[in-house]
Amino acid sequence: MELHQHFFTQGVKNIVTGHTFQQQNGEGCDGFLSSTHPAREMLYVLDGNSRYMLGKRVYDALPGTFFLIDHWEPHAFGYRKKDHDLLHLWLNFNEHEPAVNGNILTVSQGGEFKSLTHRLRLPGEYFTLLNRRWNSLNETENITPEKIVDFLKVPLEAVLDEVSFMLFHAGSSPAESEGADSVVEAVKRYIRMSNGRDCSLSRLEKISGYSKYYLAHRFVRYEGCTIGTYIDKIREQYTKEALKRGLRQKEIAYELGFSTPSNFWNWLQKHRDGISAAPDLRNW
Repeated sequence: MELHQHFFTQGVKNIVTGHTFQQQNGEGCDGFLSSTHPAREMLYVLDGNSRYMLGKRVYDALPGTFFLIDHWEPHAFGYRKKDHDLLHLWLNFNEHEPAVNGNILTVSQGGEFKSLTHRLRLPGEYFTLLNRRWNSLNETENITPEKIVDFLKVPLEAVLDEVSFMLFHAGSSPAESEGADSVVEAVKRYIRMSNGRDCSLSRLEKISGYSKYYLAHRFVRYEGCTIGTYIDKIREQYTKEALKRGLRQKEIAYELGFSTPSNFWNWLQKHRDGISAAPDLRNW
């Protein structure tokens, strides 16, 4: 599926947040894998029709729809086998930079997906504006669909305009102008937003479009560590934040992609020094 500028001209037709209560078509959440993470994230549907889980509800994911995923809010992980012919813009909030980074995924038969663009980086003012409006919405009483539109539609339209400009008018990619490696940044972003779950070299090979051997070499060259070391770093950060929230061992193991809690426990013993905020783990 090719990327065309007209995908961005449809604008914001619908906004779904944790405050959107209606469940459509009566579909339950059982068919979706679930994930949570500390950072905010947004999904914009450029093309294709599917369904998406946010919170405990399932919604139509139609072109022009924005899904706003808040801190620690349960949402669909990856894509289902029935998903195909989709074009999605994913944007995540990096509080350390601060910035809004993203890429565009194309989803083919069987829910297989890969990056169509490797890195998009919006200027810092978008991070500030979106967070401020999002926080203000969360602090508002009696939230209605109309209030969601009032708070967020204009900033989200601005985001689409900026992304469109970057892709079709800027002349060079943001990654090139910053001297960064766009492929490595895209891989790092996927690892962060998936908490290191389902991040085998074979999976990263499909997502990036590069062979796993070339990808591993390129990652070490630009990041200074192996992909496995970076995954462990992300897992340590997630575990630290999850412990502060009171998540149980079984929940954390699931989010990090460990097959059993005991496998997670064995990993944890090797990485205790990287999780300095952890309480007495014997009480789990």
